[in-house]
Amino acid sequence: MRSLESHNKYPDCLWMQLEAIPVPSVAAKTQQLDIHLSLNFNEHWEPMLGGRIKFGLQGGTLKLKLENCELPVAARQLVGDFKLSPIEETQFIQSSAEVLFTESQRGIQDSENAEKNQETDCTFCHVSTAGDDTRPAWIFALEPGNAVLKGLLKSAKLGEFAAQPLRIAATFEVAKEDIYLTDAEGLWPHDITPNQHSVLERILTVYLQANKLKPALSWALLSYYLPPVEQREVEIVPEAEAQLQEMVDRVISAETDNFVELAKIANLNPAEDFAGSSLRGTTLSAVDFSSANLDRANFRGATLNDADFSDANLQNAKFGGADLSGAFLGNANLSGADLHKASLALANLSGANLSGANLLEVNLTNTNFSGANVESARFGNNSGMDEEMQVNLQQRGAIFEEV
Repeated sequence: MRSLESHNKYPDCLWMQLEAIPVPSVAAKTQQLDIHLSLNFNEHWEPMLGGRIKFGLQGGTLKLKLENCELPVAARQLVGDFKLSPIEETQFIQSSAEVLFTESQRGIQDSENAEKNQETDCTFCHVSTAGDDTRPAWIFALEPGNAVLKGLLKSAKLGEFAAQPLRIAATFEVAKEDIYLTDAEGLWPHDITPNQHSVLERILTVYLQANKLKPALSWALLSYYLPPVEQREVEIVPEAEAQLQEMVDRVISAETDNFVELAKIANLNPAEDFAGSSLRGTTLSAVDFSSANLDRANFRGATLNDADFSDANLQNAKFGGADLSGAFLGNANLSGADLHKASLALANLSGANLSGANLLEVNLTNTNFSGANVESARFGNNSGMDEEMQVNLQQRGAIFEEV
């Protein structure tokens, strides 16, 4: 009559559990169900094309489909910033039978070294909410400073419902920008260029998301005095991996190292397919990224001089040590971006949003900040900055630190 069924495709990457805990209601002689969520994030090795890839998550979305119940925005309790508990090795024990309601929380075993490695084995995530009263959603995003989400969010309360016949279907879904490859073995030669490497990684990410992580990475179903509903899986097209191998081979054997041409060979759109991707050390001089979605992209050490990022979404992007000399970033969204030790000499950031960005030790020779939002942007030890520029930026909300 009442059951909680769950399924995790890649428990090493994401393990999800929902608990429904009966508790007395304030109303006399009635009960309510408190719904609690536990998530464990880590990295996973996946065999592919005779080699293997290692991936983790930079974010994702928990979606609930509610039947005969509602959860308004004001009643949702999992919102804000959270530090995930450090876990090096976690064992989750699930029986093949249905998991019944329990008032006790599931035991979780941490390794002896977990506490010693808190700074490296756990991350912070930001959770926001969306959706309507019958289809609420929680959006998880990695806070800057780490590559992927790692650690445990344990028994966080989502909300409460009256103990009446209801059904709750939960799915944790990921887009391609939520997936980040952290390693690869046996898939391509070691002498490929950074441009080839970035495009090849993106090919694998797009394939992984489309063919293995849909419709959801994890799902759970709560049926309370209502019959359960079967969760259908998407079948993998047999030809998909052969097509993937052919595309990888074309990029490896390409006679060009031009990023745009390599992306075209891989059927990738530079404006749409590289959000959350690694573009470290690439050569992207004069590339047109205008209006592109490059949220959370990693450009560390890249050559980006004269690139066009006008109106692009570069939220939380990483540009540490990158050369953005002469780049056009007009009206770009760089909020939360990390530009530490980058060069913005002769760059145009007119109208750009730099709120909360890190510009410590950035070369600002002849940089144009006219109309830019620099609220809480961090500056310090900047070559090319004169006193007049510093005063102007401070008056507009910038923060100057000693480095």
